[in-house]
Amino acid sequence: MISVRQAGEDDVKLLAELNRFVQELHFDRMPERFKPADTGAVAEWFRSMLRNPAVRAWIAESEGSAAGYVLAVTHERPETPFSTGRVFCEIDQIAVSPGFRRQGLARALVERVLADARASGIEDIELSSWSFNTEAHHAFRALGFSPQIVRFSRPSA
Repeated sequence: MISVRQAGEDDVKLLAELNRFVQELHFDRMPERFKPADTGAVAEWFRSMLRNPAVRAWIAESEGSAAGYVLAVTHERPETPFSTGRVFCEIDQIAVSPGFRRQGLARALVERVLADARASGIEDIELSSWSFNTEAHHAFRALGFSPQIVRFSRPSA
């Protein structure tokens, strides 16, 4: 059985542990951009994020074990000459431990974010993912997300 609960400051070490494999994946693929996993520093980062009223996090549990988390941020963008003003929710981080994948945990986490956004009157949910993370892209599409932006980069030299 899957349960999803809101995370609080008492959960920062747990969130950092759940983040470890994601950070290691990013570091392995792009060591010039990402740092190795540092659970202590990441726990402090989560602590500061959870103090921000625009941030919410939830932990998914399966079989009595913490198996994944999601961190969502509400953004408010003012109107400009180029775009309308808008409020949207960004899934900044989502992770399910490898041993618990394909059991509906990511879906349960996303559904919790969607319910929270709806309760706040927010219609748009966005997320981003590095191009190398094709496994995540498949999961995001299965959860109803579709690509909207492609960002390119290159070195200046």
